[in-house]
Amino acid sequence: DSCDLDPLAFERYVKAFRFFECRMLRPDRDNNSLWHLTFLLLPFINLPFRIASEPNIQSPFSSLLIILLTRFALPFIVLSTTVVVAQSWVSRSHIREDYEPYPLYAASNAGSLLGLLSYAFIIEPGLGVKKQTLLWMVFYILFILLMALTRHVLRMPPRSEQSNVKKPYADSLQKPPGYSKYVTWLLLSSLPSALLLAVTNFVSMEIGSFPMIWVIPLSLYLLSFVVTFRTKGGVPRLLQVFWLEVLLLAFVFYFVSSLSFYTILGCFLVFCLICISAHGKLYETRPPTRWLTNFYLTTAVGGFLGGASVSLLTPLIFNRYLEYPILLLCLLAILGWLRDISFKQFWVRASRVLVVGRVIMLAMLLFIIGLEAMPSSRESVKYRHRNFYGTYRIFDIRPSDPHSGGIRILAHGKTMHGAQLLDPGLQSTPVAYYFKGGGISDVYEMMPKSRRMAVIGLGAGVVCTYVEQGETLTFFEIDPDNYHIAKNWFTYLNQCKGNVNVIHGDGRLSMQKAVKTGSCYDIIFIDAFSGDGIPFHLLTQEAMEIYLNGLVEDGVILFNISNRYYHLRPVIKATASVLNLSGVVNNMAPKWKLEGYQTPPNCVVLAKNPKRLQTLIDQGWIMFSKKDGLGHVRPWTDDYIDVISPLAEIIKNVGLLNTSKFKI
Repeated sequence: DSCDLDPLAFERYVKAFRFFECRMLRPDRDNNSLWHLTFLLLPFINLPFRIASEPNIQSPFSSLLIILLTRFALPFIVLSTTVVVAQSWVSRSHIREDYEPYPLYAASNAGSLLGLLSYAFIIEPGLGVKKQTLLWMVFYILFILLMALTRHVLRMPPRSEQSNVKKPYADSLQKPPGYSKYVTWLLLSSLPSALLLAVTNFVSMEIGSFPMIWVIPLSLYLLSFVVTFRTKGGVPRLLQVFWLEVLLLAFVFYFVSSLSFYTILGCFLVFCLICISAHGKLYETRPPTRWLTNFYLTTAVGGFLGGASVSLLTPLIFNRYLEYPILLLCLLAILGWLRDISFKQFWVRASRVLVVGRVIMLAMLLFIIGLEAMPSSRESVKYRHRNFYGTYRIFDIRPSDPHSGGIRILAHGKTMHGAQLLDPGLQSTPVAYYFKGGGISDVYEMMPKSRRMAVIGLGAGVVCTYVEQGETLTFFEIDPDNYHIAKNWFTYLNQCKGNVNVIHGDGRLSMQKAVKTGSCYDIIFIDAFSGDGIPFHLLTQEAMEIYLNGLVEDGVILFNISNRYYHLRPVIKATASVLNLSGVVNNMAPKWKLEGYQTPPNCVVLAKNPKRLQTLIDQGWIMFSKKDGLGHVRPWTDDYIDVISPLAEIIKNVGLLNTSKFKI
């Protein structure tokens, strides 16, 4: 105030300040951006991607996690930080007043959505893993060049001489986010992330799975960011009014899991709306750009904590999918808290129409909960168990005839993995896919006695009914808990006439290890396809070569490929052709000719010696040939797997093949 500057002196002062800002302050930012461009070069340590070690047979989860961390974590971290760095560049550039950086997050999630869908339906069916790796590296190089060009454009001085002088100091006038803000960001990012996995697990294991079901909720999760983080985003007006109804509806779907298709559709719809509500609130609570990196770091930690808690923690705590309703309650609390709604205001703040609607929906929810809680007279759950591989249930179905013993079923999610008649005199009777006179029975009965047998997939152990005195049977089962369930709740293993051995670990890797030690088998039975998420690595050419190395010259490889969604016969035929193997497929018996506890299996048998299959051909099995009606597909390898072709084939032949599962 004591200085009396003339206008010319003041103008010189401003120019000097601008020069200081451009020449002294901007180099620091340029150095930071240059450091990030250098940081982008680090993934070339592991490029092109390669995996030298094999997963641990006994502990595939931990070994796979280590491989992911050592081989793929670095490029993942680098790419994940880029969107935040790009927004930081924009917020510090000369265009910061014209463009808000946060919508760039919507653009990045739109790109993630596009990448997800294109990989699932275009890239994976068309290219092998090695070509994908090389293509990814090429695009990554282009990405680095694009980032360098972006840095160059954003560091250029503005065209107009009038620079935004006040903008760099506008954020400094804002108060820094308090602890409550960080807690809010953490909750609004972690809860939807946890709900993503909870909904995926709940739908796929409890309601009804179908191929690539995980793509849908993940796409909706990414879409919610695109909707809410756009310019003038946030929670849509309609959801600001009906958010409570959406959460109540999500509770309703949790207790009506028997509606299958409509329940799946409803669960995904309300999940999308819940994510839009939560992420919209996350956008509305975003800080000024000065604390942009704090905001994204907190949301990244929240997303990690939410996903890790559902993937790693909840299987150890709950024996069913209880995290789904618990997360809904947490979202109900956090969204209500952010709207400053007390318990009494839940029902009186909205109009009377909404109050009546909420009361009706709550009454419906309570009614459904009570209805589902009522014990069924025909079905009683004896045991529940959950681990990293899903949920197990054992229940007995009692027939209407009191003189009949009923049947005990082992269910893995909604898939039947084994069954046994409860009548003591019929417990050695093979049921479901293994019934006498079915495709699996034909194969075991045609082979000479004194057989050495191997089975990938334990289930309840029904195959033990085909083992005679002096014969050996080896099960390869990835889930050790499955063995304890089969041992304690079914009698097949205990009453087996021959010698039974159960080897824990991945079936393919375990068999490869056994074959290297000199084990040979007359029958190798691949019985791991009854679920909807089938293990594709058991059908590749490399897997077939492992089976052949452990097969005697006159032995057979039996595949039970019964499932609802994949037509796998052409895949096996294509691989058999490459390996010069002969193969036959069975004619599936119509349902009306079978008993209630019998299910027609969909079988394929391969053999080195074509004469070994003559007995099956005489019984009506169909030999692989140009006239067998099977389509032509590319053989699967460890480098290339196309899951779209078997899906398209089953849709084209709907009604031709009866691949329905045993009703539970």
